[in-house]
Amino acid sequence: MQITSFVLGMYATNCYLISLEESGPCVLIDPADRGEQLADRLERQGLRPEGILLTHGHYDHILGVPALQKRWPGLPVWCHPLDVPKQKTEQDMGQTFPTVAAFSPLYPLEDGQKLTVAGIPFEVLHTPGHTPGSVVFLTGDVMFSGDTLFCESIGRTDFAGGDDAQMASSLRRLAALEGDYRVLPGHEEATTLAHERRFNPWLRRL
Repeated sequence: MQITSFVLGMYATNCYLISLEESGPCVLIDPADRGEQLADRLERQGLRPEGILLTHGHYDHILGVPALQKRWPGLPVWCHPLDVPKQKTEQDMGQTFPTVAAFSPLYPLEDGQKLTVAGIPFEVLHTPGHTPGSVVFLTGDVMFSGDTLFCESIGRTDFAGGDDAQMASSLRRLAALEGDYRVLPGHEEATTLAHERRFNPWLRRL
């Protein structure tokens, strides 16, 4: 399995490209921005996206989706329903951004769900706290933790829909997973679950 990361957008969000081969089917996690440039790169590499997985619905994780769905009509997007609002746009800092509700086709994620995209198996863990519909994706020994778990830190809970108690419960669940995982978060550098169990102050206080 090959994983390539891109740092995209105004909040330096990590987007992940996963494939089994250097060309052929692939899956994107959190295409945060520059959808047309992402699409151009995929085509140059002979990669074809078969799905987009969203760790949550904040606009800094999804802005590349419209251009990707335009380039590949019918490209499916998965997101937890609790992060799909009724409105298709939102306002922030005087700008208008799409919400997950603007994407089609859109499929729901649920806790414990197992799905295979581009030949890659994923397990979904619902980890509310940063947002009501935040999820973590597990595949092999890799964890895509979104904005739930960072290197020696965690996602903010002071945005709308954030919840301290839910975050603590989600972190407790991740810390209790068997074995170790390479943790690829939504922002900043990669880490490991073993490192976070030992050094992350939010996990140590659980």
